[in-house]
Amino acid sequence: GTSDGSETAMALSTVGRRGFERLDRNVRQSRAAHKAVSKEQRQEIKEAFDIFDSERTGKMDYHELKVAIRAMGFEIKKPEALELMARYDREETGYIAFDAFEEIMVQRYAAMDPMEEIRKAFELFDEDKRGKISFRNLKRIARDLGEKLTDEELRGMIDEFDLDQDGDINESEFINIMKQTSLY
Repeated sequence: GTSDGSETAMALSTVGRRGFERLDRNVRQSRAAHKAVSKEQRQEIKEAFDIFDSERTGKMDYHELKVAIRAMGFEIKKPEALELMARYDREETGYIAFDAFEEIMVQRYAAMDPMEEIRKAFELFDEDKRGKISFRNLKRIARDLGEKLTDEELRGMIDEFDLDQDGDINESEFINIMKQTSLY
């Protein structure tokens, strides 16, 4: 067209922000559908349980619960662990079974703080583990999510938020996007 570049840039900027919002919403909806816990996380929960259930009894005691939760990267203090035992060990056997442990961990994952969620989302986008989201990463994710975005729109998404102009989106740029789209 004959319109000046700034108009196009504005349009791309809007497309860029909307594109990230849509992609992010998609990622998060598919997560929410799994009770906010991914297959990988469920697998991690199962593996953690198995590690601490070394005798394969299908249950764990208070100490094992506390250590397992910490091993999964969550904080837990003694009173909270005791409270969880009391809540899930209704027969007062001193043990809880796997389903109780899974429920506890699912709630932990679901309650993760927004910054943690943003970092997790960033890791999803950053498939090559380079600490950056490249055009290729973005294109693949858009495709996987069934988003019909043109190369130009995808480039626009990157250009809009690529503050250091290196052609990729780094973690702090990604955090800015997520804060601007105010999904968190």
